[in-house]
Amino acid sequence: MAVKKVRTLLRVSSRQQLYDDDIPIQRAELADYIAGQPEWEFDGEYVEKAVSAYKNSVEDREVLVRIAADARTHAFDILLAYMSDRIGRREEYTFYISTLNGLGVEVWTVKDGKLKSEEHIDKLLNYIRFWQNEGESRKTGMRVRDAQVEMIKAGKFVGGKAPYGYRLTDSGMISNHGRLLKKLEICEREAAVVRKIYDLYLCKGYGYEKIAKELNAAGIPAVTTDRWKGGTVCSILKNPVYMGYFAIHRRERGKTLRRLDRREWILSEKQCGDIVIIPQPDWEKVQEIREARKKRLMESRSKSASLYETQYQAPLNPRGRLALLDIAYCGYCGSRLKSAGYSNRWTTKDGTEKVSCVGRYGCPQKCKERSYYSQDFLEKTVFGVVRDYLGRLKRIDITQEMKNIKDQCEADNAREEKAVTGETERLTKDIDTLEGKLPEAIRGDYCFSAETLARMIAERRRQLKALRQHMAALERKRERMRSAYDNAEAHAEVSPDWRRVFEEADVAEKKMLLASLIERIDVKDNDVNIRFRVRRSDFIGGCGGDAAQETIGSDTIPYIRG
Repeated sequence: MAVKKVRTLLRVSSRQQLYDDDIPIQRAELADYIAGQPEWEFDGEYVEKAVSAYKNSVEDREVLVRIAADARTHAFDILLAYMSDRIGRREEYTFYISTLNGLGVEVWTVKDGKLKSEEHIDKLLNYIRFWQNEGESRKTGMRVRDAQVEMIKAGKFVGGKAPYGYRLTDSGMISNHGRLLKKLEICEREAAVVRKIYDLYLCKGYGYEKIAKELNAAGIPAVTTDRWKGGTVCSILKNPVYMGYFAIHRRERGKTLRRLDRREWILSEKQCGDIVIIPQPDWEKVQEIREARKKRLMESRSKSASLYETQYQAPLNPRGRLALLDIAYCGYCGSRLKSAGYSNRWTTKDGTEKVSCVGRYGCPQKCKERSYYSQDFLEKTVFGVVRDYLGRLKRIDITQEMKNIKDQCEADNAREEKAVTGETERLTKDIDTLEGKLPEAIRGDYCFSAETLARMIAERRRQLKALRQHMAALERKRERMRSAYDNAEAHAEVSPDWRRVFEEADVAEKKMLLASLIERIDVKDNDVNIRFRVRRSDFIGGCGGDAAQETIGSDTIPYIRG
């Protein structure tokens, strides 16, 4: 009787299914099956670790390509897998079986026996098998997706690599598969970089590439590559995790990967206070700026002549000397004013050439009533009104907001401590039970050997130690939080000096502040009409003064030139 050479195929779809970076259970099952076939001889194995048989085609799986190449050289006679779904989870794998059979290789599985393709009915049965495997993958994917959605809504980390600004730490929770789950913890060194990125975008108006250039110039280590790139900065600015919300359904996979609008995202139902790096209002403002710039850029490319309408009209380019570009319009024709500055050149007595740049706003239609407005006149007028408004901002009392944050953090901490306590009690009982079975195991009267029990006890003790360390960390965190609240409570009434902030800001910062404060400025020869975005309820008292007169029931301030 001729001996047939058998090679085995071992595969799991994810790293979580590996045991010490191996697949021992499948290997043991296949070895037992080979041992029951007298004419079979083990000749080697093919292993695929964390490779999906549903998302990948035959050509994308290097192991299957190698198996087919070895089959062409008649290196073995039989390919053995545990089940047909270890080979593939798509209908196209039917043809792969036929290819191997045509090369003289038999395909067997422990659960399904021999997969033949000689007869038409054999091919149909194989097609049905892989069709069922594909259906199971789809249902599994739906179940995993539903579970992830529920975890996200509950404010839980669903796994994967930690975003920049965070590190992974043990959560103290055990999954249904017996693995210690991870959670996010703020890495202060990287969090400072995240805050710098948001500050440059929100306050300075820098774009993605300019922020990346700034970070590289400062020598800040990049996320994964040698240098920061605009795409990396963009992804950080869009990620809601920095304001304390986990998200899913941000992309949709079809023929191509489509990024979804943030209104379609699925977010945590409550904010996770212990992972907040960027305050939620700042994150939301950044998204408004991003979307405004994107829409304006698209309109600019399509050469649309319609006025741009959005909640927030962020400057496309914060550079330059003129602070009112993008919000100043000609009061006669409605066109947005452009930079129309010029240079004066002269030579001094000693032969030195001098250049003086004169800032000026100009109407692109060159209206006959008036086409140009000096920078000094227009900005002095607008800045005077803005300073008056900013000086009247209400004082902000954040006592209740701080209490809500404190209560939420304490509740989250209490839930986590309760979960850790419950898991600690369970592990302690397990250890007591397993230690009680050791005498039986030593005598050989128990289903597990003494060595196996010892390993199980050691693993549970390791988990118990990690849980106790985590509980101590939670207690320290609770004390720090209470101390921080007590220190901050005395300063709960906050009144930023926005007038001083505006005075000390550079041109780029003034542009960003003015764009968030002012909707539109209409300029004529004898008046400047300023339409503010800020509600009247945000201010104390009226807005009188020599330079501006407030219109009753309106946020429009007409400036009458004297």
